[in-house]
Order: sequence, then C-alpha cells, then structure tokens
Amino acid sequence: MKHISKVVSTFALLTTLSAPFAQAQSVTSYGANSHVQVNQLARYDSKTSFGESGTEIVSYDAANQQAYSINGALNALDILDMSQLTQGQLPLKKRIFLKDLGVEGSDITSVAVNKKYHYIAVSIPAKEKTDNGIVAFLDKDGQLISKVTVGALPDMLTFTHDSKKLIVANEGEPNDDYTINPEGSISAIHVNKTGKIKQSDAKTVRFTEKTIPSNVRQLGRNAHESFLNLEPEYVTIDDNNKFAYITIQERNAIAKFDLKKDQIVQVKSLGYKSYQEHTIDVSDKDKKINMKNYPLLGMYQPDGIAHMTVKGKTYLLTANEGDSQDYNGYSEETRIADIADQFDLNSEYLRSTSLEVLKDNKGLGRLKTTTSQNFVNKDGKFTVPVTFGGRSFSILNANDMNLIYDSGSDFEKITAMADKDAFNSQQETLGKIDFDSRSDDKGPEPESVVTGEINGKTYAFIGLERVGGIMVYDVTNPKLPVFETYFKANDNGDISPEGLTFIDAKHSPTKQPLLLASHEMSGTIAVYALSSK
Repeated sequence: MKHISKVVSTFALLTTLSAPFAQAQSVTSYGANSHVQVNQLARYDSKTSFGESGTEIVSYDAANQQAYSINGALNALDILDMSQLTQGQLPLKKRIFLKDLGVEGSDITSVAVNKKYHYIAVSIPAKEKTDNGIVAFLDKDGQLISKVTVGALPDMLTFTHDSKKLIVANEGEPNDDYTINPEGSISAIHVNKTGKIKQSDAKTVRFTEKTIPSNVRQLGRNAHESFLNLEPEYVTIDDNNKFAYITIQERNAIAKFDLKKDQIVQVKSLGYKSYQEHTIDVSDKDKKINMKNYPLLGMYQPDGIAHMTVKGKTYLLTANEGDSQDYNGYSEETRIADIADQFDLNSEYLRSTSLEVLKDNKGLGRLKTTTSQNFVNKDGKFTVPVTFGGRSFSILNANDMNLIYDSGSDFEKITAMADKDAFNSQQETLGKIDFDSRSDDKGPEPESVVTGEINGKTYAFIGLERVGGIMVYDVTNPKLPVFETYFKANDNGDISPEGLTFIDAKHSPTKQPLLLASHEMSGTIAVYALSSK
C-alpha cells in the first residue's frame, strides 16, 4: 500500500474541526446496461492540505455506528459518526493523535474493527521504518488498551471473521540507502474480548527460502536481496477462517497462510499478462489515447486483495496496481529506450521488433520497465520487456491460486470513453488533471478491491488510484464477470481512492448497502448508497 508522494498545494485547506463534513454530490455513472444505482449520501472532509493523505483507510463498526479513518497528514485516527447519513452528514466525533496514545512510531498505516468485541487495532511503523513496528489495541473511543511488537513496517491488518485473531502484513521495506533491508513477515495475534493483548499472544512468522518457487520473479542484486524483498502488502481471510491470503506486490506473488498452524504454506507466482493479446497505452509524450499491442509482458503485482464464496468455493480478487523498488541505493526502474541495446532482438518475443521501436521515446521506449526480471538469455540479454502492474483486476481460485479471469484492457478502454479528459491521468495539484501522464508508468493504477451483495448478486468494486473513480463488476459468476458501471462524484472532489469498505444492508445504518471510499489526495471519504435498478 504505497502512498502517493505528498504534495503541498498552493491551496492549503485548514486543519480544523469546524466543518466536520462536506456537501454530498451527484454522481456520474458510465454503463448503459448497469443494474447498479449509485448515489452519494455524504462526504467527510478531513480539512488537511491537498495531497497530504488526510484519509487513507477506513473501517466500520456497526454496533456503534462509527467509522475509523487513518489520517496520514496528521498522524491521527479520525472517529466518524455514521448515524446521520440520511441527513447527508458524516461528522467527525473525535480525533486521536498518535503522540497522545503514548506509543512510539512514525505513522498510523491501517485500522481494523473487531466486530464481535467492538474494539479496534491500528498498525504503527517504528520511527525508523526498518525497526519492528507496533500494533495498538484501542477501545471504541480511541483510548489505548494494550500494544504488542510485530515485524518491520506493519502496513495492513485485519481480524478473522470469528474475531479470535488479528493478521498483520509487515512489509519490511529497505531504507533509502539500501543498507538495511528487514525481512517481510506476517504476524498472527491471538486476541480476546477485552483487547488486553500480551506480547506472548503475538507470533511473527517469516518466510523460508524453500517456500519460494523459482518462478517467483527475482528482485534485487543477488539471491539474498531477492529473498529479503518478499514484502507482504494486503490481507484477506476466507469465510471459514482457515487461510489468510497476502499479496506480495513487488515480487508479483500471493502467500497462503494457515491460520490454525500460524504457518506460511505456499507462495504462488502470479505470472504475466501478454500485451500481444491485450492493448495498452505506453507513452505520456504523445498526448493522446493510443491503445495498441506490443511485444511486452506485464506483471500483475496486486496491492489490494479480497475474497468471496460462491457455491462453497472461495475465490480471490486482486487489484493489480503494480509497484517497483526505486531507492537511492538500488533501483530496478528504467525506461525501455534507456536499455534498448540490452534486449535480444532474435528472441521469440522481439524477432519482429526493430531497435528503433525500442528506442522510440514517444512510443514503446517511453514505458517504464524493470531490470530485475526472469526473462534473460544465456548471454545476459533480456528476451522481452516487462512492465509494472496489470492495469486490471483478476479473479483466482483460492484453492490453487490459479487465474480464472482478468479484466484485460477494460479499465483503460472504459475510462477512455467515460472520462477521456482524465485518461491515465494524475492529479497532484488541486484542480489540475494531467491527461495521459501515467500511460508510461502504471496507467489507471487499480489500488483496492472489495466485494458485496446487492439484491442477491455479488459485485466487485475496484478503486482506481490515479484516474479516480470506482469500477463495478457483477462477479456472481466468477468465471464470467460483467462490467456494470464506472462512477465518480460530479464535482471531482474525491481524488485517488485508497481504501474501500463495503457495508451490507443488515449492518448498514440506513438499512441499504453502502460503500465507503477514502481518498488519499483529496483527504475525503465519500459514502455511496447502492441499490439495484
């Protein structure tokens, strides 16, 4: 869950509690045959400076009708009142600052609600991110109950459905000089009804080299660095509380964690998608929508992961954002044109491609690629360019983690028709949409995915971090998903959806399905009411 670089806008919003909610807006939906109706009920504005991550991850407790939002700008936890949504309000009830918890740390990265005992857990990286971090347990009002030490850089956490365990993805990123590189790990914490958790209740599990198959892509300057670069990102837990599934984004894999044994039982490579079969826009310099086929492979590299159960079978859904290692001490990231001479033009992929195509700085040569990949011939030359992210969402069979569906080029094609002025854009300055600026990188960047049921059908909601807006697919038949709609607020006030939370009708304060979408750049949370047409 990488944070967009924090950008201070010339238009700085005041950090104040005087306006605890913002005006709900009408919604633009694209999808002529959609069966889903979307309305924005309310919006929360953290009143932090644009680009400073005023809202990142949001979680909901039905018993107290409260939402908990991570405020990265202020190193705080915002507690929001969900009981007044029918009046279009999402007020701030209380703000808990990290410094007031009495816990040493640099940030708060994630929050989860224990839905049975109604306390919360937050993950707190150490002041030096390469040191071990903390998970703190707080009561419903944000008061500290207990804390335990976990692995380096805890980045996401979630409770099991029976509320007996908390699973933490400890990312373990290196420092910028690449001189310290802690192991990524997974912490399993046995919890109880009081939230008074002892260190002996927490077990941090590390990977072993024998669990990593050779087809998992290499990352780093040597095998040891590659092993250390297994960096757990995001967690989902099956409905039977048997397995947790954790994305290993940079190395393009998923780990399977046995919740009974507290053991990593499998790491699965996600493979590659071929852009000879799918189209892609590869350049930000042509200033146009230009979807074509190329001799190119893409790593899926999911960030968010969710699950669903259909006819007794568990399926995984991934948001294939993409990510690279790009540090002062080591970077895998370059452009195809910059290493054009290092490709084997006689390889199966490139035999019909000229060196001029690879060097074209307004075309394929402009695309970012990795120098740390598995497709190398005996002479050390790359046999195919490999780029970051799948620009899609995927569905996998949880049993073997094999791919059964990928949305291919849908997201770029749909946004090109639905919101062409924002195609593959970024908005790092308030009000400025940089058209086509992300085509050379990771395109629309699908960041997060959740599933939910509306009137007997199961839908996937996928947030596009750069373009903004949310894709909706009917995934009732996981092998044949159907695009339903792409939506965003008309005033463009919600930029860069980072976290999504689905609330079913049973637990909703309005008794209808809701979607909470927290937006990193704008520092806002939008509450959407969902119904079927």
